[in-house]
Amino acid sequence: MKKSAKTRFLPGNMKMMHLLKSRKHADTCKPALQKRPSLFKQHNIKTVLGLDIGNNALKAVKIIKKNNEVTVVDFDIIEYPAALPNTKLLESHHIRDAIKIFLSKHTFSKKTDVVVSVPGQLALSRFSTIPLVSKKQLKSLVSFEAQQQIPFDLKDVVWDYHRLSGRTPNEEGIEIGFFASKRETLDSIINNISFPEFNLTGILSSPLAIYNLVLFDQHVEGPTIIVNREEENTDLIIIDHAHFWLRTIPLHEVNADFVKEIQRSMEYYKSLSKSTDTVHFEKLLFVGNKSNDPLLQKTIQDNFTYKVELLNTLNNIRISRTVDQALFSGNCASLSVALGLAIQGIGLGKTAINLLPKERILAAQIAKMKPYAVVALGCFALLIAIQYIGLCTHISKLNNARNYHQAMLQNVKNLENTYKNADKIFNEKKSELEFISSIDPARFFWIESTEKLLASIPDNVSINSLQSSWIDPDALNIGEGKAKKNQKDSIVKKCLLMGIRGESREPGIRYIEEHVLQPIKNLTLSGQKIAAFKNVELVPNSCRQVYSEAEATECISFEIRWLVKSQEEIIAESEKM
Repeated sequence: MKKSAKTRFLPGNMKMMHLLKSRKHADTCKPALQKRPSLFKQHNIKTVLGLDIGNNALKAVKIIKKNNEVTVVDFDIIEYPAALPNTKLLESHHIRDAIKIFLSKHTFSKKTDVVVSVPGQLALSRFSTIPLVSKKQLKSLVSFEAQQQIPFDLKDVVWDYHRLSGRTPNEEGIEIGFFASKRETLDSIINNISFPEFNLTGILSSPLAIYNLVLFDQHVEGPTIIVNREEENTDLIIIDHAHFWLRTIPLHEVNADFVKEIQRSMEYYKSLSKSTDTVHFEKLLFVGNKSNDPLLQKTIQDNFTYKVELLNTLNNIRISRTVDQALFSGNCASLSVALGLAIQGIGLGKTAINLLPKERILAAQIAKMKPYAVVALGCFALLIAIQYIGLCTHISKLNNARNYHQAMLQNVKNLENTYKNADKIFNEKKSELEFISSIDPARFFWIESTEKLLASIPDNVSINSLQSSWIDPDALNIGEGKAKKNQKDSIVKKCLLMGIRGESREPGIRYIEEHVLQPIKNLTLSGQKIAAFKNVELVPNSCRQVYSEAEATECISFEIRWLVKSQEEIIAESEKM
């Protein structure tokens, strides 16, 4: 074993002389109704290990959920040297050495479910608002929006999303949080913890783990700012009832810039609400490795008027007698990520985000089912053996006849499924072809619309990309709402969704609305007096100030999207005119 990793804290194995009265009461006053056979008790017990891989320490917390009670039964903090400046954090061999030390000090009777963290600076979080859609259409629309929000090829990342509760009732649109990390980063994490004792069930970013812990264990009544202070960066988590927002600040020094970044993040979050008067921060909560820094606490208290607290007490999580409670309480803030990971693993997390690649999740589920499959196969084999001894010849004939008829039946079912699939594909392609043909192909729609669109753009506005996608009308809460079906074959026609991204050198959004948005709304194609597009709008939260390297100046980036009118719509509007 290499000596580069050293143990900072040992897991608590000392018996405590006195427990809190509430816990003592809970241990001694159990009603008789709780007594039941141990076989049924096992089904209500779930054990999960949360592993927080930090810049210079491995933090682990083992939690057991028994019935409705959550208990910390073990924990450990193992330090190791920080990664060199030119070395990636997760490629450091010190991490694997620390896990080996952890395994040498702790025993595992069987494979333990493990949820591991990916540091906040190595994970991406984006928040976007999409139109109101049904649950049936939500998945396709979210996939389309993920391509716009995640600045990487989706093949190179693992991503998941969470539907946020609205800040105000009756809000138009659905707010979605997108969370992603590169596959090479996740592969490094998986390689680090690939030990026979571990059954990896989930990967979660550190800020999301803290969000899980605070929502489950702490009493959060109003908008709260959580500062996760680590060695190389700081995570900001804003919790606003069931709504939340994340940001990672790449600063490790507590100075004026650090304070400005926190203030800037708070103001930006307030700007996301339609009414800034509804957001009133009440508390600032410290967690993380460096949360006990006196300079940090003094700086925050000097620059903010909110109630400042350090997470050092758990409300809904018990501490086992075998754990040194004083030692655990002193490191509670440092263990917040590991606690949140374990909360997610036992199924009590507020979100269901999991950045573990889908193929790994499937493999873990199959591995869990293997013991049950072996038992089932064993029982089946025993039953067949008993019947074979008594009725060998008769069973052989029955089995042959049954197998023959089952094969025939299966062939019929396969043919039926093949026909249904072919019919479904035919209808889908037919619907798309009918819609494309309805746009009057003689006018060369794509060439003409692209040329006129680009010609309407002012010289001081640059277009970076043009996107298009076919979607179901039900995916957007616009127009007549329901898709029109062909009376003969009941085929739902699809809509063409288009969009552009660009940059304006003019400093105001109003210029974009007047000289880009309005011309697109009024754009007509040859032979028509009716505008070719409908529902032209600026994508919410897309306008922001950026630096253009091509122009070497500050610009305003924007995104506009719209729907292409069908030929039937254009004809109907023309007749009205």
